[in-house]
Amino acid sequence: MSSLGHQAALPVRTDKQSSQHGLDAALKRIGVPIALLAAVAIWLAPTPDGLSVAGHKALALFGGIFALYLTEAIPLAVTSLLIVPAAALSGITSVRGALEGFSSSSAYLIVGAFILATAMVKTRLAERITYLILSAIGSAPRRITLGVCLVNIVLAFLVPSSTARTAILLPECLSILALYGATGRSTFAVNLLLTLTMTNATIGAGILTATVPNPVTVEFVAKASGHTISYAEWLLYGFPPALLMTFATWALIQKVFPVDVDPAQADIDGTIRTNLAGLGRMSAAEWRTFLVFSLVTLLWATQTFTQFDTTVVCLAGVVLLFLPGFGVITWEDANKGVSWQVLLVAGGGISLGDILLKTGAAAWLANAIFHGLGLGGASTLVVIVVVMFIVQYLHVVFVGTTAMATALLPIILGMAGTAQIDAVALALPAGMIIGGYPLLMFYNTLPSIIVHGTGRLRVSDFPKVGIVICALACLVYALCAATYWRWLGLY
Repeated sequence: MSSLGHQAALPVRTDKQSSQHGLDAALKRIGVPIALLAAVAIWLAPTPDGLSVAGHKALALFGGIFALYLTEAIPLAVTSLLIVPAAALSGITSVRGALEGFSSSSAYLIVGAFILATAMVKTRLAERITYLILSAIGSAPRRITLGVCLVNIVLAFLVPSSTARTAILLPECLSILALYGATGRSTFAVNLLLTLTMTNATIGAGILTATVPNPVTVEFVAKASGHTISYAEWLLYGFPPALLMTFATWALIQKVFPVDVDPAQADIDGTIRTNLAGLGRMSAAEWRTFLVFSLVTLLWATQTFTQFDTTVVCLAGVVLLFLPGFGVITWEDANKGVSWQVLLVAGGGISLGDILLKTGAAAWLANAIFHGLGLGGASTLVVIVVVMFIVQYLHVVFVGTTAMATALLPIILGMAGTAQIDAVALALPAGMIIGGYPLLMFYNTLPSIIVHGTGRLRVSDFPKVGIVICALACLVYALCAATYWRWLGLY
């Protein structure tokens, strides 16, 4: 990547960021007391009718952990580790039961996917794909933003982290802005950076390995129903609406923040060609990485016929990347590339969800919410739509989608049981909304925090697009539930 891109990528602290930092610090100071108060208050309250003692204890644990997740008073990974001793010492489950989430199939799928991404980045295959798409799409400002959108779509199949995809593309975006002379805030800068982070998120809803909440959803559904959603199945249900919403998001951004610079096509085209030429011909390492990834993707796509497990295929492909004479990365590379925090958050969250499901706490809480919303007797479609809308706007109170998925999905699965709806039919769209549409505020997801940190965006820029996109997403996915998903036999 160009040195200009790396220099430009350094975050600049703004007044709004300072205010947000102050709010975050305040939340962290009160987070532990709030968590303790919530847990103790639930623990000391009388056990509700229809809830077991173990379920009551699980609700107390959930209340405390939920508060810690929201306030981030202690690191999210540490909060997830806390679930193990808290559950075991309170007698809710055994140590083995509390650790089950950390040994789940989804946790190892996340590890494998991160290692695949590390190989893509180290060999510069991901960077080459970026420049190939940008050079093909053209260098007029609107075409550049469309190119970034298209790169996000392609990288979503290759790189399993929205944060990693942002890190790959942000230097290039900032270099382009510098070449256009857009050194400060401009509508072109806002347009390009919102396109980067928002289309990155929306396309992730349609690909199982594109963002962590997706495999977390698969894990919870498997525990609740015994049905493991395959890579191809997720793609079949999720990719069409995600692709539609990705282009709709790009189009809305063009409308709300129209490009305000004159195209300097020769300069931009020349820079893209120079950067692409600088990569030279595809190296043997790039070809081997491409071969491994293509093989893994092919096996994922043909699971219906091969019956190979998604995680097994991923880990087998990862092993090939380390083979002497063939491999392209070392363990040191992989160790740096895997987000162990994400792994621990997902593992702890899955354990907590499993506890809520097994003790009956999730079902009891879901039943209370279900009847509180007056959904008794409602059709499957109405329940799916209501749950999607609730989940969508709960993004406002969450920082990060992994913690949100692990906190909410057990309750949603409990609602599926209460409403006598197939678990897949309710949890799958909810998981897609959680993973793909954290667009209301800049703090909802790390990629948005990163682009906001460039100093080119205001806090208010995000809801100007996000409010409309989130509402539209609910409508599109509701339409899918009423037609496309029903035709496919989802429910």
